[in-house]
Amino acid sequence: MGFMDNIGKLAGDLFAGVSPQQAADAASDHVETMDPHALAGHLTNSLPTMDASTLEGLGRQLLASFTSHPASPVDADTASQLAGTNSTAVASGEPAAIGALLNYAKAHPQVLQGAASAFMQSHPGVVSQLSPDLLHGIMAKLGGS
Repeated sequence: MGFMDNIGKLAGDLFAGVSPQQAADAASDHVETMDPHALAGHLTNSLPTMDASTLEGLGRQLLASFTSHPASPVDADTASQLAGTNSTAVASGEPAAIGALLNYAKAHPQVLQGAASAFMQSHPGVVSQLSPDLLHGIMAKLGGS
């Protein structure tokens, strides 16, 4: 079993007794208060552990947030271009394209936090695929600290 498999198992053990929706709510609350650079870094570090459908979901949510969030200065296509990629690659879940858009999104904290929060709400099972540092913050939210 590889390191990332162990992390996934650990996350499953840590969230035993917590419904996927409770974990998603805690994750959403946590990302809304995070520093955008840390959030983008944690999400980027989580990309290798995400399955294909989760990657697509994150990519599509980022694009949707750039298109619809009131704080977004540009639409999804323009954001993708400014990030050095294209919206098709992001929407199809290509990790490098998503990573590039996450890096660009650091400059737009409200958009990034809104996208991450909405993504975790619509994909409650993703919590077990997140980086250990992000999991720690979610656990703190679940513990009430």
